Amino acid sequence: MNLKYFLLLLFMMISFQDAFAQVFNEGVAGNTSIDLEKRIETDVLNRGAHLVIVMVGTNDMLNSKKMLDYSAYEKHLKGIVGTIKNEGADVLLVSPPTVDSVYLFQRHDRERYEQTPNKKLNAVAKIMEHLSIEEEIEFLDLHSIFKQMRLPVHNRDVFIQNISNSGRKDGVHPTSLGYHFIATVIYQYIKANYKKIDQMKIICFGDSITYGSGAENPGESIGESYPAILSQLLAKPSKN
Repeated sequence: MNLKYFLLLLFMMISFQDAFAQVFNEGVAGNTSIDLEKRIETDVLNRGAHLVIVMVGTNDMLNSKKMLDYSAYEKHLKGIVGTIKNEGADVLLVSPPTVDSVYLFQRHDRERYEQTPNKKLNAVAKIMEHLSIEEEIEFLDLHSIFKQMRLPVHNRDVFIQNISNSGRKDGVHPTSLGYHFIATVIYQYIKANYKKIDQMKIICFGDSITYGSGAENPGESIGESYPAILSQLLAKPSKN
């Protein structure tokens, strides 16, 4: 191959690759808003992110060993948002999806819940929405989308892990199809609300749903976690 042609081809490949948005998976299973606040410096700050997608609240509300009240959750979430904004990055809050209480109560102490699990997650969505207005940041109400779709349906739906779709008595973590759905919803929101996404560095910051528990290659930016699928969806130059 002619050296000049080879160098031109290499330059085009590098330029095309650089036009892609980069997505990083910084989800950790079992994390609460307290945990995210503790590791925000190492996992988010000083990494030059343009956008940080924050999905947290499932463990804060539903993990019987880690539960926080609403005011404590709001305090820590506000701290996370403020810290990210101070670094100059945009923040997109995403409310956690609905859960199957039948399986949840098989793994956690039912008596610890003063409200039903999905009512508590609905309150998380309201806290996020209020904070998004107060801090002038973006908010995607994924919880309401799942609720409007009447999900999950015990042992019948295909989006949340259960015996029928994955052999797991889970009720909280999405299936592969569920992670694809979440990624698609977030992708559509980003495309609609951000004018330029080429060369964007995106950090997905959260708990096991961001991590991708039960999915192929959890914790990575390749595989079937929602950050991995989002990365695939964004792996082309924007037409904006």
